[in-house]
Amino acid sequence: MDASKGFIQLHGARSPHLDLAKKSWESHLKPHDFAIDMTCGAGRDTLFLSHLLPEGVVYSLDIQEVALQKARALLGDSPRVRFFHQSHSEPISLPLPAAPRLIVYNLGYLPGGDKSITTRSETTLASLHMSTQLLDASGALSITCYPGHDEGLQEEQGVFAWAKNLQPTVWRVCLHQWINRSRAPSFLWITKT
Repeated sequence: MDASKGFIQLHGARSPHLDLAKKSWESHLKPHDFAIDMTCGAGRDTLFLSHLLPEGVVYSLDIQEVALQKARALLGDSPRVRFFHQSHSEPISLPLPAAPRLIVYNLGYLPGGDKSITTRSETTLASLHMSTQLLDASGALSITCYPGHDEGLQEEQGVFAWAKNLQPTVWRVCLHQWINRSRAPSFLWITKT
């Protein structure tokens, strides 16, 4: 737990949306749970999740092999983390160890990577639909959107429209947005009722 709390303290001033996401994960997860990081990137979210789940399992997906290489270098060998080189919109080929209690999306492009390779509305919406079917009865979706680039703005609008249409008797949808900053990141926390 110390490493995850240190991460929040280290990055608090620069990334309040990520801090809020991580605090939500921390209060939601139990040590033995199963979580999926649908957008591995450089592996920081996967690392954080692995610290929160000392008795659990994390599956981490990315479409870019370079992202998975960075993540593996960051995490080293962990028996609790499984990496998958695939799109978040494709079903995971192996059986899941349990219904995931948390599914995480940190949308956009790989920091320091090729900015032309980014998550896209169509695949993200397909993945979100799939995730609602996978979640545990007490599960949650964590979605961070980055509307600072055109595809990210379109994706955020699509995610918002999708989330607004979730059945309120089944889902609770909370949106955190910094409204005095143009195109600032947004964070959605979606839980089953």
